[in-house]
Amino acid sequence: MDRKSLTGLALIGLIMFVWLQFMSPEKKLLKSPEAVKTEQASPQALSSPVAAAPSADTFGVFATAAGGREQLVKVDNDLFRATLSSKGATLKSLVLKKHLNGERKPFDLVSNTRNGALSLLFLTREGKKIDTRDLYFSTVTLDSVRAISGKQSYAVRYHLDIAPAQAIDITYLFSGDSYKVGYDVKLTGFASELAGNEYQLQWDGGLGYSEKDRKDESQSVLAGAYLGGSLVKLDAAKENETYREEQSGEAKWVAVRNKYFVAALIPSRRTEGIHLDGKRTAGNEFENYTAALKMGVPSTGTVSDDKFSLYLGPLDYNIVKSQHAGLEKIMDFGWDWLTRPFAEFIILPVFSWMNTFVSNYGLIIIIFAFLIKLVTYPLSMASTKSMKKMSALQPVLKELQEKYKDNPAKLQSELGRIYKEAGVNPIGGCLPVVLQMPLLFAMFYVFRSSIELRQHSFLWAKDLSVPDSILDFGFSIPMYGNHIAVFPILMAVTVFMQQKITPTTQSNDQMKVMMYMFPAMMLLFFNNMPAGLGLYYLMFNIFSVAQQFYINKTTTAADMPNVTLTVPSSGGSRKKSKGASKK
Repeated sequence: MDRKSLTGLALIGLIMFVWLQFMSPEKKLLKSPEAVKTEQASPQALSSPVAAAPSADTFGVFATAAGGREQLVKVDNDLFRATLSSKGATLKSLVLKKHLNGERKPFDLVSNTRNGALSLLFLTREGKKIDTRDLYFSTVTLDSVRAISGKQSYAVRYHLDIAPAQAIDITYLFSGDSYKVGYDVKLTGFASELAGNEYQLQWDGGLGYSEKDRKDESQSVLAGAYLGGSLVKLDAAKENETYREEQSGEAKWVAVRNKYFVAALIPSRRTEGIHLDGKRTAGNEFENYTAALKMGVPSTGTVSDDKFSLYLGPLDYNIVKSQHAGLEKIMDFGWDWLTRPFAEFIILPVFSWMNTFVSNYGLIIIIFAFLIKLVTYPLSMASTKSMKKMSALQPVLKELQEKYKDNPAKLQSELGRIYKEAGVNPIGGCLPVVLQMPLLFAMFYVFRSSIELRQHSFLWAKDLSVPDSILDFGFSIPMYGNHIAVFPILMAVTVFMQQKITPTTQSNDQMKVMMYMFPAMMLLFFNNMPAGLGLYYLMFNIFSVAQQFYINKTTTAADMPNVTLTVPSSGGSRKKSKGASKK
């Protein structure tokens, strides 16, 4: 990689910073299978004291259902433990088994553990706003704790009688080896009973944070929807402000996510629209979101039966894509038209393929850096040779610039003639860098958000998804951070070495300053980046230094432009200059 390549990388860092700070999505601010088993209810089920029924002024015909006893059911499969409540027929807890938090302890994806995350929300014809989390359902499951595994399945059914011909039925269907949960809603006798003939299925409370650095994690937290073939995002960026996004149309899903995990609601039929809102809590970086699907209820007929899928788990690209709902769109890989194809069709597939026979992701990163260097070797070779040729032509170019400093048109004409005779493309050193930039951008996005690197160690780095800090200051240094990371220091050293051995067309004081300034810029930029990203660029630079040594050793005079060019002198005489065969 030549000096222009290194400058290109510096520009990548600057553009990424601007992109992250100033080009985030628009925020809208509000101003104002084994057989499924079900059995009769058991008095031994986990329960809480009986709640008194509120008045009909609040709940209307639902008042009798607003008092009762809460019963909890725990479902334990290979991937998580879920806790369901008969109060609201809601999900009150979901603890993943294969993923721990930043402290290496189990954590709960459900942040609203008091009221639960899932509910139906609707407005009756009488103007009563009903949230099913305020209502007590009856359950027809015998178990208070149920364990399933592999291909086994288990259903938890909830029923609520409202009137003789009016009822709500909610069913959860769990599989032993899947993050996907079936969620069925059956409304009986609600035709023309709901305002607008619709209800909402909502996830309320966002997701619990999982990482040590809450500020960094908050940069990835959002609510989103896939509506009309495009991604809708809502990011509660400012503290104590409320944000909202509401659109009509067919949605493939709505979801809330943190840095590495997601909870998504996926409908099986056409929706009427989506509703997203969010608010950031002051002081602790937590962003609280609600994401809802709007579902129409036929004005005729007795029963409305809707089936949904819940995905509650990691943002693992292959698992998320297997939901066949376009849920992978919520993963941020940069520009859809440029960097995302590199991430989805090159980087992630190669990582998955290598992981089938290499378990250590540090080694996978090193191998991947080597493969990328092999692929880009022809471009790097062309770039370096172009730089060497330009360096050899400098005596002629300087004489032309001096001769025609007052005649720019003539200067450009002579430069074009010289480049043509010497067989040199003046942008030959830049084009390879431009061609590599989409891949470099995609690498940044993948390494910054890939759960595959999370909590995987390599050498002194305990977690490749966070900086490889060996010393924490306890205070923050502007632009540098509050710690010392090793990979960025080693990378800055390799950048300096590469600049020393790379041919250049200039030797002025500005270039000498850049020789020290550029490695320092790279150090500052990467000190707070994931260790996996620092490791990748470190190894890529090491391979680049080795490549440069090889090119310098094997390049001969025959590779240089060997032409004799005539440049008119000031006195009318003509001087011959050789755009010579110098290394």
